[in-house]
Amino acid sequence: MSPRLKISKYVFERLSKIDTNETTGCLFGLMYDGTLLVVGMSLEFFENEKKNYRQLLLSLPAEIELCGVVKFAKTLSIESRSKEILQDVDITDNPLFIIINEDKEIKAHFLVHEKFEETTYEVLPTEELWKQFIHVRLNTILPLICEATMPGVKNILQNKRKKIASGEVSFQIDGTAVYLFGIASDVGVTGTSTETNVGDFIDSISSEQSSKKKKHTLNKVEIVSVNLVLKATKDILSEKLVKTAVKMMTTQRKPAFCISMPLRVDTLAMIHRSTKLSELYTALVEAACRSLKLLETVLLEQLGQEGIGDGAGLRLPETFHFLPQELGHFVTRVVPKDIPDESMEKERRLLHEQLCLPLDRPMFRRGNAFSNNLGKLINTHEALPSSPVKLDTTVALVRGRYTYHHYMQDNFNDDGWGCAYRSMQTIFSWFRFQGYTAIDIPTHRDIQQCLVNIGDKPSSFLGSKQWIGSTEVMFCLETLLGVQSRIIFANTGSELINYTPELVHHFQKHGSPIMIGGGVLAHTIIGVEYNSITNDTRYLILDPHYTGADDINVVVNKGWCGWKNSDFWNKTAHYNLCLPQTKPVI
Repeated sequence: MSPRLKISKYVFERLSKIDTNETTGCLFGLMYDGTLLVVGMSLEFFENEKKNYRQLLLSLPAEIELCGVVKFAKTLSIESRSKEILQDVDITDNPLFIIINEDKEIKAHFLVHEKFEETTYEVLPTEELWKQFIHVRLNTILPLICEATMPGVKNILQNKRKKIASGEVSFQIDGTAVYLFGIASDVGVTGTSTETNVGDFIDSISSEQSSKKKKHTLNKVEIVSVNLVLKATKDILSEKLVKTAVKMMTTQRKPAFCISMPLRVDTLAMIHRSTKLSELYTALVEAACRSLKLLETVLLEQLGQEGIGDGAGLRLPETFHFLPQELGHFVTRVVPKDIPDESMEKERRLLHEQLCLPLDRPMFRRGNAFSNNLGKLINTHEALPSSPVKLDTTVALVRGRYTYHHYMQDNFNDDGWGCAYRSMQTIFSWFRFQGYTAIDIPTHRDIQQCLVNIGDKPSSFLGSKQWIGSTEVMFCLETLLGVQSRIIFANTGSELINYTPELVHHFQKHGSPIMIGGGVLAHTIIGVEYNSITNDTRYLILDPHYTGADDINVVVNKGWCGWKNSDFWNKTAHYNLCLPQTKPVI
């Protein structure tokens, strides 16, 4: 019997937007409770076998597997290449085959006894995806000591994968006494019942937070940390290796050079909440093996380069996880440490094309990497209650991530004068998170020093409590980031409504926060709502004048981040708006 079929809304929307014919793609999904959920898709460029779906699959969280083929064609026909892909499907006995015709109709079929049977499907809303699934993150360090040759690296990493897959290792859920054991042990799970499912267990260990009935949450992605535990033998972790994880050395010995480095395994598995804890072990083993294969690929690519054959110039591999808002699933990239993002544009472009992502903005640079613990509130507006979409109304919001910067942060007292500085820091954080820059967010003194250096301010400005405005923010963005900005001048607050269409265009095209200064106040605009019939406008304001702790409940409930009507602006004050522009780049 073929499974029930669900398609993530993320995938459904991407499939609907692809404008191409006679193209083949791959579908990636996971199974739970008799349901196949399609969570990812890619277009395939089969002339480059190294970058086909098999390699891409290693970059996806464990439990996500190849589940079928998508074909952009007029009729249900299958060529030899599609057959090859379908033969690789192991997740189900009934591979999925989706046809999308010229009218963008999406029809799904399961392959049952060598025949295609059309099936119905349900589109899974984005909020349901994040409610039903959690991610388990395994992060550990394994020593790599081998000959500085391709066979040497291949052999040692193959042995490590075999050891992990042998069932001899165990996993500990971070912060708990729960251990998961493999086939080499008769225990299975200790610290809780083997019948406990992942969702209930996570809820139980979070009961203290749950009892507080927190009204708002910023992080839609739930991530649980897990540790790898190995038997105490010479070839496993040592304290010295862990403490010197940033160091790498190569030593010469006869007959070859030797690589000695700590290899960080950082990997994810995507788990449905109904999964039993006893079933989690297999997913973690697969996750670890995928990570080791990615690490192996990066090491072998380096050893294949001229001048690195003896391992002397070998760089430590670094792992980054990415969650582009268009995808709905993580993508993991492993890159050599300290290699500039600019030198890896070709690889990123291919990944964009393969995943059908826009080619005009970065998504897989280091700055885009997912982080759940930055000390400051991220995307505060996501905690606002959603409101129904109104007829003839356009809502345009900031695109991507930013951190909320406001008065009194970082143990620095700028109450009463630093609002424009804080607004600029929020804008700067946006450019960092989108991968446009790797430069640190400037302090108030950094901003003042920049303005002194370019001759906009005298040297006495350094260390002062003088305000800055939109033009100074523009100068700093251009000097520090090379970012051009557009300045809009409004004679009065009531005149601002005339520029609403331009603000909508800005968020739709560039997506960056807007700094607005008027009189003695500065604010950050992170969205706009516009009714084209009535001309009514609402502004999504991030207020830098907040002086309290980074408590999302206070920030949202007290209106420090929220929608404001046009009367929020002083009708007699003049306003300048700084609209940072972006350039097409990957």
